[in-house]
This record gives sequence, structure tokens and C-alpha cells, in this order.
Amino acid sequence: MSQHHLTADVYHAYQVVKSHGIPEKNIIVFHYDDIAHNKVNPTPSIVVNTLGGPDVYQGVPKDYTGIDVNPENFVGVLMGDKTLKENNKKVLESGPNDHVYIYFVDHGDEDVIEFPTDYLYGEELNVALKYMHQNKMFAKLVFNMETCHSAKPDELSSATYYDTLRKTYLGDCYSVALIENSETQDLDKETLQAQFEYISKNVNTSTPQQYGDVSIAKLPVSQFIGNKPKDYIPSKPVYINDGDMEVVNPRDIPVLLAQKNIASTNHINEKQRYVEMLETILKGRKYLDNVLYEYVNSIQHLMPNIATNAILHTKQELNNRHCYRQLVDTFHQNCFNLNQVYLIN
Repeated sequence: MSQHHLTADVYHAYQVVKSHGIPEKNIIVFHYDDIAHNKVNPTPSIVVNTLGGPDVYQGVPKDYTGIDVNPENFVGVLMGDKTLKENNKKVLESGPNDHVYIYFVDHGDEDVIEFPTDYLYGEELNVALKYMHQNKMFAKLVFNMETCHSAKPDELSSATYYDTLRKTYLGDCYSVALIENSETQDLDKETLQAQFEYISKNVNTSTPQQYGDVSIAKLPVSQFIGNKPKDYIPSKPVYINDGDMEVVNPRDIPVLLAQKNIASTNHINEKQRYVEMLETILKGRKYLDNVLYEYVNSIQHLMPNIATNAILHTKQELNNRHCYRQLVDTFHQNCFNLNQVYLIN
């Protein structure tokens, strides 16, 4: 379950806003729903987001699951799509006096955020946000995003909380800090700015950023996600300021999990199975590297002043997004599925 950390972040975030008094009708959740009942989950129907933490799956609504977790529906929800509503699907029905809070966590790359089977370009997301603004669908809006490259083009997100029982990572560093702050602080007093500074202090593997109208950062977080009741017991924040907590590149998780499984078992057949799994992952990476090398080498004559290795290993500034999108779409449709773990990695 190499994607456990992403899904568990979403479930935990839902439990927080629900416990803070946000009405169910005002919460819309997208999740593929392939973790809780997965055959390799040692605790069926239970998903945790922190070490020794509570189940965060119970009660999570199935507004959009499986193949419905896609860019079209996500954008449709933001824009209050009438067709979705007519099909009894939840959409945003906010107005000019409402505060809207969006939380997105998944994989990402330059100019794209990913869904289980597809991806959404930054320009397409901006179209939806502009539509919301033009149609007065909010007074204030906060968009919290955790994906690789979402804050800075050259930085990845990081996963943490390795669980020896579930043999996977339970959460992502940015989301862990965000959610644990939301659980432990008095959000009537904690401002968006204070929360951002808290996250920045506790996430040292990437650089969280603020964009847009940062003047609203002076507002209390409770204006967007409510506040915890007085008797609320938060998950124990074991990550914060813990220098011994393992933090990893999410793109290496399949390799790391296979290596950990090899090291942790003394059963010969089981160890061999994990060795074969690791070999398959590494061979797949090598195969993809070779395919890309051959492709670039075949068109290298079009760029005689740039060596093939330089093209493959030097990150260039993205300055022609239209051409970039054509290349990405063509590659995705005709070569490799960009949403598959073997390619993300």
C-alpha cells in the first residue's frame, strides 16, 4: 500500500473538520477508497494517519470514489456543475459571503497535479478558480495543496511515519504538520499566518510557500475549518520536532518498502517474493530510463548544440507550456501512463 500516506491524510483531514463542527452537507470528499478494504491491510476497515493513532476511515463519506476521482469531477465540483448535481452528486453551492477551504493531496509534477488515473494542468485549475471568483462563489478562499513541486518547481514533498505493522508510510510531512496544528491549537486564536509559520518550522525537507492575497492570513483558521470542541482529544503529535523520525522521498517509497520487507522477514519464500518485487521495480525504472534515452537520442540531431545526457539530466526552465502540454499528453496517451507508480518513480 505505497499510496497509504496520501489517502490517510485526506481521511484525517475529514475527521478534523467534521469534529470542528463543519456540517456534513458542506464537506465534499474525493478518495479512491482502495486502502481500508485492501487485502494487504492487516487491520481491515481501519486506516491510521499517525503512529499508534486512531482509525480515520470510519464515517468518511463516499462522495467521489474510484473512477469518479478525476480532474473533470474535481473541477466540476469547484464550479458547481449542474449536471453533477442533477446526478445527485455533491458540488460546491457557496455564495459571496462564504469562506471556502480546499485541501488537495496527491502526486504532482511541474504544472500538473495528479489524480489516480489522470492529471490536471495548472491552467485548468486556474480557470476553475477564476470562475469561482467571477461568479461570487466565495468571500475568502484558502487552498492547501501538498504535491511534489506544488510549492517550488525543484522540490518534492516527503512522507513520514513508517508503520511496521502496516509496512507502509502513514502520512506526508506537510499534511502531518497542517493537521496536527489544526488538532492541537485554539483555531479561534491561531491565524492562517501562524499556522503557515508553524508548518514551515516543522517541515524541513521542502519549502512551504504562500501565494495569492496573503492579507487574509491574518484571519483565524476557525473561519475556514471551525474549531475543536473543548473535550476533543487530538492524535498524539509524534512527528513534530522529532529529529529521529524517518522522512522519505515519496517517489522512492515502493523501493524502500521492498527493502524494508526483505530486511524484516526470515521466511525464505516471503523474502524471495520481496526480492523479486524489488528487482521488478528496479528493472522497470531501468527500462524506462533506456526508452527515454533512446527517444532523446533519436531526436538529438534537432538540437546539435546540446548533448543527450544534458537534455536528460539538466532541468530546463519551462517557458513554452503549450508545447509542454502537447508532449505530456502525447506521452501519456501513447507511451506510458503518467499516473502509474512505476513512472512516477
